[in-house]
Amino acid sequence: MTIIDFKNVSKTFFSQNLYKNVDLEINSSDKIALVGNNGTGKSTLIKLITGAEYPDRGTVTRDESAVITCFDQFGRVNLESKVQDLLDSPFKRVMAVQVELDAISAQFTGDADNDEKVMEQYSKISDEFESLGGYSYIHIQSEFIDTFELTDKLDKKFKELSGGERQYIRLATTLFSESDLIILDEPLSFFDKRKTAWLTDYINGSPKAFLVISHNIDFIKTFSNKIFDIDNFEVGVYECTHPNFLKEKKIRIAENKKKNRETEEVIGTTEEAVEKKLKLLEKCNNKHAHAVILRRMRKELIRLQKERIKFSPEYQYDYIDAPEDVMITGKKSFEGPIVVLNDVMKEYPDKVLFKNGNLVVDRDTKICIVGENGSGKSSLLKIIAGLDTPTSGEVFINEKATIAFIEQEAIFPNENIYISQYLKDKTGLSDEFIEAAIDSLYNNEIEFRDKRIFMLSGGEKKRLEIFTNTLMETDLLIIDEPTTYMDDYSRTAIANMLLDYPGAVILVSHDKVLMRRIGFVTYDIRDNRFRVKNF
Repeated sequence: MTIIDFKNVSKTFFSQNLYKNVDLEINSSDKIALVGNNGTGKSTLIKLITGAEYPDRGTVTRDESAVITCFDQFGRVNLESKVQDLLDSPFKRVMAVQVELDAISAQFTGDADNDEKVMEQYSKISDEFESLGGYSYIHIQSEFIDTFELTDKLDKKFKELSGGERQYIRLATTLFSESDLIILDEPLSFFDKRKTAWLTDYINGSPKAFLVISHNIDFIKTFSNKIFDIDNFEVGVYECTHPNFLKEKKIRIAENKKKNRETEEVIGTTEEAVEKKLKLLEKCNNKHAHAVILRRMRKELIRLQKERIKFSPEYQYDYIDAPEDVMITGKKSFEGPIVVLNDVMKEYPDKVLFKNGNLVVDRDTKICIVGENGSGKSSLLKIIAGLDTPTSGEVFINEKATIAFIEQEAIFPNENIYISQYLKDKTGLSDEFIEAAIDSLYNNEIEFRDKRIFMLSGGEKKRLEIFTNTLMETDLLIIDEPTTYMDDYSRTAIANMLLDYPGAVILVSHDKVLMRRIGFVTYDIRDNRFRVKNF
């Protein structure tokens, strides 16, 4: 079954051309990886697929009977709902059929005439039960609960869960829904190897179609049989695995560069011919006829110039430092550490997160905090930032120090303002430096100078927020999961910002690539203890 069919689709986002002439299909057996750098239009493509947005040109056809479900990491869930009820919600239909099946089975009496009629009805309902996966749903659900460590959370309310645990519940309701196409946008936040392996097995074993956005190449390799690649203002479709996609893409780029060279040669020849005709036009008598020929040649020249294939920027991972005369961070006069934790404990009525936590944050402290989901990492960050209090222990925060706390989802009070105005309002820097800063932050792509914040992708917004805080009068940056939704370019830009920042940095991250690049001291919350991790 063809679920989605794009024919000659083009899409712009305000003044930005995203892609044109897109032809693609999503079929019932597809396991698709959607790849591309931040800001290339992955989220917009999903909106075109779901019908949340419409193409500027071309058609998007959806099978009217197909059900499409998207995973939303920040989707609304009733905070008062119990975990078990939420996990059961995708199976309501099959559970109702099971109740009906049990009721019918109770009608068997041993009487041949009665039992024959009951058996006929039982067989019909049993077939429906089987088609809904009735004989496997209990196993799948219990396996999910075990893998994602939710056994002791089933009677809890959603509002009592950690950020990672909430994501697991949202993921479960998406995966187990009665859908023909499931769209997962960066599903691996808060995942360890076991959870990633489970999701891989589920995708590969499911009869549903999947479209997955992920910057984790190792994950993509495990399931994808088709690649949608947004690059060079096109959506390339590759009917192959990820390793073969990389090979085929190199071949396509080489072919396109060859076409460009051939086009440039024709353009050069045509331009020379136009120049010659212009000189002849001055001398000839029949100027009208020659002018007509010139107009045709110029139209052909314009057509050839439009045929040039544009290529994405070659990312150089450049990042400029703020000039010394504007880098105020860390130059305020105060003595002693920024934050001190002494025998800090945090507990809830049913769980101790950590105890005997000790930490001294000086001006040059650079640490990364790791730990299992629900171990208390976010709670610890909030205690350090002064946004939460410990159950016991002492917390000293230097009143003269300025602390910035950047949460996982970038939130801007006004997303309608321009990037340049946001930077100016926050930092007070000159227009000249802000323009150079925007160029360095977004790889010298000039159009970002005139973009408003709402036009940025999630990764681009996070990059802007972190960059802005490195230029403000902050002494300590506290960042929760800085590289969620990030491509490799964005991840490298964030790493360079954190390494260049002269103040203290404390971050929580599951991103091992980032951790290797920055080389911060690693602390671990494990077995209710907060301590330096020994590798």
